[in-house]
Amino acid sequence: MSLIKTYLHNLQMNNQLEMLSQREQLMEDIDAIITSQYLNDKIDEDDMEDLIRMLCDAVCKNFPTK
Repeated sequence: MSLIKTYLHNLQMNNQLEMLSQREQLMEDIDAIITSQYLNDKIDEDDMEDLIRMLCDAVCKNFPTK
């Protein structure tokens, strides 16, 4: 592989890794926010888990891995 192709491939892989890291952090933030609301407002635990799942699914849909 040429030097330029190697550089571009590595750049693309780094961008992909950064995006996946940001996506994971966003899902962790969603979980923390919803869980804190659950603890403060005493919402139903099943509703909380469903909401977290729906929001994380939306994140994955909008930030696909490929």
